[in-house]
Amino acid sequence: MVTLQELIGQKKYDLLYTHYDMNGLLIQDMEDVFYCNDNEIPQDRIPNLEALLTPIDDINSSLVPIEAAKLLAAWGFEKAIDYFEYCIDNRIDRLGNIEPHRLHTAYDTIYEKIAESLFQYHVRYTERDYIISNSFYGELGERARRRISIPLIKIIELSRELTIDLCGIIGKLSTRDWPEFLPVLKECYLDFSQRPEGDLSRKWNLPILRNFFMSRRNNIDTHFN
Repeated sequence: MVTLQELIGQKKYDLLYTHYDMNGLLIQDMEDVFYCNDNEIPQDRIPNLEALLTPIDDINSSLVPIEAAKLLAAWGFEKAIDYFEYCIDNRIDRLGNIEPHRLHTAYDTIYEKIAESLFQYHVRYTERDYIISNSFYGELGERARRRISIPLIKIIELSRELTIDLCGIIGKLSTRDWPEFLPVLKECYLDFSQRPEGDLSRKWNLPILRNFFMSRRNNIDTHFN
């Protein structure tokens, strides 16, 4: 069986997955790489990672650039957001099952993974705000919020056409007061509520959407009337 190193080459594999902490110890968990401190981001890798953000022509050419974009987004580099917008606008889901679900292997989770990276980009900047001003609600985080809003809304809109589990997105929006997402979420709620009981998008998304709006019932009239 071909290993990932053999598939993408050792140089790209090391660039994406081989990371060391400040003591020179190999980091085993990629989450620790994503959420490392700013002073632990290997700046010398950034140009090489950005060079991997190439167009995707088929499913076989999707892994490396998407993995590079995930890493760059978590570290706060805007070129990753540009790349994710390219992926969404060019509907890379039509190329095939890029990120198969671990249980439902016929189901593609690519847009959920992109959404997760968009939120990681925002978190990076709210943490920078905290370092500067001891508050997570500063100008850096606000700019990051504006930067990710359009691609996030596009992903949410796609859930009316594709099977997308919105639970992760809605869960994160539940902890943020971002009213610009209310109209598209309302459209999804109305759409899913009219679908048959067995529809997967309804099954996954309608309960959490209902809870989301119930928790904001005092504000709904303000935004929708």
